[in-house]
Amino acid sequence: MTGSVQIAPAGDERWHALLSGRTQPAYRCLALRILMIRLKGDYVRAMPHPDAVVEELRAFFRDNLRFAGDDYRNIFGGTGR
Repeated sequence: MTGSVQIAPAGDERWHALLSGRTQPAYRCLALRILMIRLKGDYVRAMPHPDAVVEELRAFFRDNLRFAGDDYRNIFGGTGR
């Protein structure tokens, strides 16, 4: 349940900044920290078509907003748009 937070669309450049390592926020959620280690490697291997990796990260936030909501709001400024 995402409550009033809208998860940013897959085309949002911030997903690519996170997965490529251009943006490196400090994550509070341990599960997100562990996931990001794997997804960053997956992102590099998936180039030039990383859509599935972006979708996996979007799904993580959608499904785990209760635990990772603070990290999401830190990255996306409280909204997905």
